[in-house]
Amino acid sequence: MKRFVVLLFACFAVIASIGAQQTPAVLSAYSDAEPRTKEIIDAARLLESKGQYAKAWNLLAAFDPDSKDGYVLAEKIRLALEDSIGNGMLVSFSFIDLEEGQSIYEAFLNPPEKQTMVDFNPLDLVEELEKSGEAIPPILSLEFAGYLYTVNQEYGDNWLIDSYTIQQKAVENYDRALAYGLYTDKSLANHAELLINLQQYEGAEKVLRQAISLFPEDQSYAVSLAGSLNNQGKFDQVYPVIDEVIAEPDVTNSTYNAYVEGIKAGLNSGDTKKTDSYVDAMIERFPDEYAPMLIQHLVAVIMGETEKANISADNVTEKFSVNPDVVQSLLSTWLSASDPVSGFDYLNRSLEKYASDDQAMGTLLFYRALMYAQTAQSLDDLKLAIADMVETEKRFGAVFEKEDPVFQTIGQLITEWKQIIEQLQENDSATSSEQTTPSEDANTASGTNN
Repeated sequence: MKRFVVLLFACFAVIASIGAQQTPAVLSAYSDAEPRTKEIIDAARLLESKGQYAKAWNLLAAFDPDSKDGYVLAEKIRLALEDSIGNGMLVSFSFIDLEEGQSIYEAFLNPPEKQTMVDFNPLDLVEELEKSGEAIPPILSLEFAGYLYTVNQEYGDNWLIDSYTIQQKAVENYDRALAYGLYTDKSLANHAELLINLQQYEGAEKVLRQAISLFPEDQSYAVSLAGSLNNQGKFDQVYPVIDEVIAEPDVTNSTYNAYVEGIKAGLNSGDTKKTDSYVDAMIERFPDEYAPMLIQHLVAVIMGETEKANISADNVTEKFSVNPDVVQSLLSTWLSASDPVSGFDYLNRSLEKYASDDQAMGTLLFYRALMYAQTAQSLDDLKLAIADMVETEKRFGAVFEKEDPVFQTIGQLITEWKQIIEQLQENDSATSSEQTTPSEDANTASGTNN
């Protein structure tokens, strides 16, 4: 206790020493805090602005060592998440004071020996505060929700409580903060994300519509809203939302994702015309990316349009020069649809088309070998896989240096498949022996009886 008294006097001395300087005003979220609490938080924030993170923490800890003040606890949570140099499962934290001219990035790369290490578990502290009957300030709900969101992102089910409970608690606290009009653009995004994770789509829709009204320039909210509407089956409501995003001249990740949500709405509602219009527009908007054309192929496979799927596969393969990622994606789509035959047909006609291109042939033979192995029904299929892989090695040998790691992969696969063949042959031989032995024993027994 004596130590805390000494620290408390020290913190008051710090406040007095900076009193003449201009201190940042405490946010309105802290307006209902006690005057002394506001002064402490102001002083801590001034220290924080100067990179004196350990001193800022010590100031807060000295004033409220047991975290019984909800406003101070909220500030501790914020400081721990934003300014600690390290942590242990987000229940212990390390703080430092930066040297003059030193950046926090430099400190991360070369952590100093002198650090303030503290055990700090907001989960337990907030629960204790709730049990005590003390009023929970909305800012504490906001900061605590952000803390729980971070915990779930970092650890999921590998923390003190399970992921579902973490997310549920975070949503409850975000709900409470929002009810008091307390939010940030980040908190609204996190809030909606958690609600979607918990499949509470109506709640997510409500939060996202509010976010759009508050931050209309952030198109990611509109895309998330479209996703939530899709999940609720409100397909007709998706189109006007994403069309606004698509209409913006600047192309961003939100533009791309807006097309995806439009395609999903068209597919799920069975509206072929809408689906095709968004697919075609997406290909036109992103001419240098193969993903939109792969989506076109995926849609055709889902819709059972075999000829259209084949044309799309051939077009994207040609446009992107038999890119291995393209070939793999096309085959994965057919395999997912339980249609390996179309995959083999695609590979065979492509092998004929690119017969004079060693790199293309190597790529196609490599994936045909994998297809043979993955769909193998007999030893002959594995033998075909090995033959293709041997030819792959020959083709790649004409274009790649022998040190290229692809040759190690090829060698490993050939060895693995040969071992499987040998094992299966041994099993067949053992089975044949077992079937023959009883017959011979029966004949012997018959002769003895005679």
